[in-house]
Amino acid sequence: MKNDLFYSTKQAVKYWWISLLIGLLAVGLGIWCMATPLSTLVALVLVFAVTFFVSGLFEIAFAISNRKLLRNWGWTLASGILDLAFGIILIAMPPEVIALVMAYFVGFWVMFQSVWGIGTAAELQRNGVKGWGWLMALAISGVLMAFIFIVSPAFTTTFIIALVSISFIFYGIFRIYYAFRLRSLHKELDELDKS
Repeated sequence: MKNDLFYSTKQAVKYWWISLLIGLLAVGLGIWCMATPLSTLVALVLVFAVTFFVSGLFEIAFAISNRKLLRNWGWTLASGILDLAFGIILIAMPPEVIALVMAYFVGFWVMFQSVWGIGTAAELQRNGVKGWGWLMALAISGVLMAFIFIVSPAFTTTFIIALVSISFIFYGIFRIYYAFRLRSLHKELDELDKS
């Protein structure tokens, strides 16, 4: 008699086709994003707007609630206010100017967050925390990328759309491959159950 783990595993892999559907949907979405860059950009702006808005609210709450514990809590508060403002502006923006403004928003936001990261890494170094150099290097890399984003908005929008499209396609391929692996496992478990 087989144990409960065998039967629960068999039930789990029985629905391998769900992963296949998710994979096909993700690949289709990635192709759609490449084929309709303006619609993709508008959808991304909405995602960014909501993310900025919610992130700003949480950062402001975090900064205010920890103002007695954090030494430079004002930077966290400023970052939260900036995120909140970006979210509100992006939500209110007309679709015609979204592509250009989005590129600058992303560039300036990355610049601000990277400068904040440099300050945070410097504070960690002053407090003797190991690994601060990696944070400093990443923050400086962020400043360089922000500069590229600000100087070349066309590159920024193309880069963002391509990154999203390729990510969906790769995720879809992963899920399709995973579905077929689950399917073969399901067949193996069926044969084991019959023997």
